Amino acid sequence: MRRFPYTMASVAARQISRWLVVTIIVWAVGVSRLQTSLATSAERENLVAGALIKGSLPSVYFYGAGGKRYVFPNEKTYRTWYSDFTNVRTIGDTTLATIVIGGNVTYRPGVKLVKVTTDPKVYAVASGGVLRHVATEAIAAALYGSNWTQAVEDIPDAFFVNYTVGVPLSTAEDYQRLAELAAATTIDANMQRSTTVTVQTPIPPPISPAAPDPTMQPDAPGLRQSSVGRFIRVDIV
Repeated sequence: MRRFPYTMASVAARQISRWLVVTIIVWAVGVSRLQTSLATSAERENLVAGALIKGSLPSVYFYGAGGKRYVFPNEKTYRTWYSDFTNVRTIGDTTLATIVIGGNVTYRPGVKLVKVTTDPKVYAVASGGVLRHVATEAIAAALYGSNWTQAVEDIPDAFFVNYTVGVPLSTAEDYQRLAELAAATTIDANMQRSTTVTVQTPIPPPISPAAPDPTMQPDAPGLRQSSVGRFIRVDIV
């Protein structure tokens, strides 16, 4: 009689062993994911509004009251709100990825004058990311001193869309620098301030009715002839 190398019992044992190995692997992966999910949830629950956070990369974010993170476009913007990085908290990249980006942080009002790299106009920053054009050097000096040019910083063109252009400053009294600074206690407070932007539109002078041209005489019904004898329009009369 020919003998089979494996008995039915040994085949069944091998299948059970394979099934157990697969089950253990799946269970281990599931437990690992569960632990990661629980750790992520716990880490997010420990975050408080106003926290400065980062992952493994150097980018720093502001954690807002709405549970979103806000990007600092550059260090200059960051420095208008904070003097150093001692309060930045590092969290896991997985946790950071679960926090939706809400937008970009703008300059703190009252700290700096700003301009766009491709435009020489200088602006004062008001609440809510509103830029107010400083019309004259005298106004700039009244607000920021005789060395006001040292307070001017460039905003890259790509980040200019984070701001809204408001009413220009015609006098220094139009912009209360200390009041703007005091009102912007936090980034959340600055974003939540409701600012009405008024756009100044020039009012055109009234148009007086034109005097009739004595050289224009009707030639025939429906036609009008110019002084040079050429028909310039056809009207239905």
